[in-house]
Amino acid sequence: MVAIGGLLAGAVLLPATAAQAAPSNCTSRYDLNTFSVYCGKGSGDFRAKVRCYRAGSTQYATRYGPWKVAGSTRSVAYCTTSEDAASGTWELRN
Repeated sequence: MVAIGGLLAGAVLLPATAAQAAPSNCTSRYDLNTFSVYCGKGSGDFRAKVRCYRAGSTQYATRYGPWKVAGSTRSVAYCTTSEDAASGTWELRN
């Protein structure tokens, strides 16, 4: 540490880390009015995304599951009880 004008200034050096890998090894499934995703590998986060539709309507609503850490638990996106899951996918982030 170096004294500068009566203050102590110091630096903490951290080792370089390997690049983080996006979630991978993802599997998904539909179950009633839900769409769920599980990503078993990687160090980032993932979440389920599903398009929901109501019978007799041409409009869709997009619903999202919570962000989950790869290798933890499933992310589940829920349609309302009056909607059906039309198409699902997932989003990734590091």
